[in-house]
Amino acid sequence: MLLIPLLGLIDCGLTSSPAVGQEGVFGPDERLLSVYFFSRGPWDDVAVTSGGELGMSGTWKAIFPPKDDPRASIFGLDDPAKWPGDALPDTGEWPAIYKDGEQFSLWLMAEWRAMQWSGFDFVFVDDWHSLNFTPDLAAAPCFEAFMGAWAELDRRGERPLPMAMFLETPFAWHDLDKKDRDATQASADGICELWEPTRAFLRQFYGEPGYEPRLPLRALARVEVNGEARPIVQFWFPTWVDAGLTKWDAWTFAELRRLCRETFGVEPFIGVNQHVHGPGFVGGWNGEQPAGGRADISSQAGVVDYDVAWWGGMAGPQVYPNAIVIGPGHWCPRQTGDKPATLHYSPEYGADEYRYVQCWRKVLSDPASFQRRILIVESWNNNDEACAIMYSEPKDFLTADGTLIDRWGPTPEFYMALTRELAPYWKSGRCPPRFAAP
Repeated sequence: MLLIPLLGLIDCGLTSSPAVGQEGVFGPDERLLSVYFFSRGPWDDVAVTSGGELGMSGTWKAIFPPKDDPRASIFGLDDPAKWPGDALPDTGEWPAIYKDGEQFSLWLMAEWRAMQWSGFDFVFVDDWHSLNFTPDLAAAPCFEAFMGAWAELDRRGERPLPMAMFLETPFAWHDLDKKDRDATQASADGICELWEPTRAFLRQFYGEPGYEPRLPLRALARVEVNGEARPIVQFWFPTWVDAGLTKWDAWTFAELRRLCRETFGVEPFIGVNQHVHGPGFVGGWNGEQPAGGRADISSQAGVVDYDVAWWGGMAGPQVYPNAIVIGPGHWCPRQTGDKPATLHYSPEYGADEYRYVQCWRKVLSDPASFQRRILIVESWNNNDEACAIMYSEPKDFLTADGTLIDRWGPTPEFYMALTRELAPYWKSGRCPPRFAAP
């Protein structure tokens, strides 16, 4: 894989310093807007997300504006000088995936610019650990591309958005069969299932003895807690379809905090995903466990710093004590010939409404929303599950028999522009006039 070299880095150090004035650090009273970015790139964009043989009729796909389109500036595609070698990339090969060599790094640069244009504060990088890092916890080519793209933007003075870890927990491990899948104090290998991926991610910014940091700390999204800049780490479901952990408890996260402080000199700011249908279902951190019993893992219990739920666009805004998730919808197309399309959306939406607009309206028109700290959009580029807001071909989303599920909007940047418009209202705690009650 050809990668953009890591340039212009600074000495990151190994100790935590006061948060005030640091780039990439957000104050305790700031409301933050983030988005999930899938680091692998899209799945099969032709077969799954553009109405192909295995896809849904009417689904949309990512496209990119030509150089002479005013919207090209969103991605930096209006000027060759904005790219390595002063040459515009070939967007005909986009969207790129991690296997696409140099194109992947260039595509990442373009998408990072677009996320910044859309008004986000930081990016949740989806960390499929066995894809992003090697068994010895070094960066693999996929994450090397991320670091190279970020560093190139930074070298150009663009102040790219900092990133946080979003770990796809059940599928993250190397040597899957050698893990005991128990993360309680009784485990023979401790919390290695969580600690190995967390350590691999954070050491790219903090470094360790014998491992120099690869990116400056300003590339890492951190929040101020008691004067300390704590890195944001979020964990998807602990178990999913018979994969992942079988046992965990409050000690699991106390131990994660201890190991992070011992290794990097700082505690993490921890978020976890709960089951969208509540603690009575196996899947979320708070509730039923595959091995039996229940775990009380939530921000209300003081174990983690915030909770969220995946499928935020499916059931409308997912509102938790410290965070909210929204999205444009969530439905799975046919991924094999014998698997029918699975539609995931809430019946409360009207047939002619844009779900993403509805989510924003519900959040911004409710004063209680502004008591939360983080608003997360699900997602930037998870096209294969139709919950992406990236620049995409405008289409109606239809079932196979032509029934309208949702409308994309009239322009490729429709959801990006909506985010850009509404982000300042979230951050300032105001309801926009068009969402105000008559």
